[in-house]
Amino acid sequence: MSEHEQVIGMLSAKNAAPLELDAARTALIIVDMQRYFTQPSFPFTDLFEKMSPGVCSGYLRRVKENVIPNIRRLLDHFHRNGSLVVFTAVGTETQDGSDLACWARALDETGLNLLGTRIHPPVGDPSWQIDPALEPAAGDLIVNKLSAGTFATTDLAKQLYSRGVDRVVVTGVVTDVCVSTTAREAADRNFKVVVVSDACTTFSEKLHQANLETLHVFGWVRGTDDVMRMTKKMHAAV
Repeated sequence: MSEHEQVIGMLSAKNAAPLELDAARTALIIVDMQRYFTQPSFPFTDLFEKMSPGVCSGYLRRVKENVIPNIRRLLDHFHRNGSLVVFTAVGTETQDGSDLACWARALDETGLNLLGTRIHPPVGDPSWQIDPALEPAAGDLIVNKLSAGTFATTDLAKQLYSRGVDRVVVTGVVTDVCVSTTAREAADRNFKVVVVSDACTTFSEKLHQANLETLHVFGWVRGTDDVMRMTKKMHAAV
């Protein structure tokens, strides 16, 4: 057995540990499912297509065929159970992107150089809005962040603590940047973290899988059906 296989076996064993998702103590976090991340013909995907034609096709297909339908199922499920739902978004509050993290500003600069426009929209812009297939309901939180992770530049941890939430289910885009950073930040703030493997994606399926493997360290990686079964058990027991 190779070193890599040994490590993966160890992480898989850790991932097999049981976890219950009490509806009252669990929040569903939907990361950056905004129009400019989920739909073609916005500067975000236009930039990557300019740099490498065709690079976005698989990503956009997985978002449409897998990620959105699975998040929709989870969204309905967590709403029925009365759990808190949090939508995150990335957008500039200063209009010019000067408030964003340096890596995001660098993408904006590349967009200006190659497309003549910034990549990240201002808060409230139509492209900043959540994809209409996942429209937030009354009572859902919408949190704008200025960084890859959600907790670094928002008060989300405080809001979750105040509601008695101690575990989070993380979905959205993209796996290797905002999803994984949000999951790591949550774990470091003492939340039990579940990343939903078929309700997130990135531009490379291999990169997606590799990041899921690393996230076993910080919590659990489960499919949509598994997460729904975990919460059904708790809901039925209440």
